[in-house]
Amino acid sequence: MGTLPFAGEPFPSGSAQAIAIAPEPQAASAADPGTPSDTQNFFLLLVLAVMALPLLLVMTLLATVLTRR
Repeated sequence: MGTLPFAGEPFPSGSAQAIAIAPEPQAASAADPGTPSDTQNFFLLLVLAVMALPLLLVMTLLATVLTRR
């Protein structure tokens, strides 16, 4: 009467141990071979171009202001 409703009788010794199946060794198959792809190079080029635009604009405006003096 003092046990949990669905606990039942305790298992015999050793029956509650987990069964582990050893994985089979496989050859290394990396998705990325370590070299950057064309998409990554294009994205890097695009980011650098977008970051360079404000710098070129500031340099142009600064040169315009300094040459008018």
